[in-house]
Amino acid sequence: MALAFVATLAVAAPVYPVVAARSSLAFSGTQQGERFNGVFRAFDARIQYAPDDLAGSHFDVTIPLKSLDSKNSERDAALATADWFDFTHFPNATFRTVAMHMTATGVVADADVTIKGRTRRIAFPFTWKGAASGATLDARVTLDRLDYGLGTGDWADDAMIGRKVEVTVRLVLGPVVPGEVPVAKSTLKSVGQPKPKR
Repeated sequence: MALAFVATLAVAAPVYPVVAARSSLAFSGTQQGERFNGVFRAFDARIQYAPDDLAGSHFDVTIPLKSLDSKNSERDAALATADWFDFTHFPNATFRTVAMHMTATGVVADADVTIKGRTRRIAFPFTWKGAASGATLDARVTLDRLDYGLGTGDWADDAMIGRKVEVTVRLVLGPVVPGEVPVAKSTLKSVGQPKPKR
């Protein structure tokens, strides 16, 4: 049986702009048993999301690592070196979702996090609250710094610097970007072609 393809149109999830002045990307770790907090003061995020279209939703974030601020100049200088983030060779970290699915506790995204040239897939549970003026996205995840080669040599010993780093995301989003939504995406369906009559 011959196959013919017909295209059907679906509306992609809308794109929301990030209100940078009201959003934050923060982290916390431990140094010699004492907790410290820090932030990334710059990041570029494309947030495309619809609760009823998880397959068409996607988060794509790029973080310039030089924007890191751990509230301590000596620590910041160490984090810039090859033992840690190696800003010279790896200026950016990235976060990209590959799928989203509903769980008993809410939506969880499967995401690839790339730092210092190493990519690890993580579970990224988040809370989304829509509003007439846009939306908010909140999330909290814990990363293992050694998965990304952060803290080599003597620094690999977690007696000095803890392995676990908690990352807290707070995005305040403005109204949907008119120029990008709705966006048509095509899907293909195969249909059987009737056999010719003899």
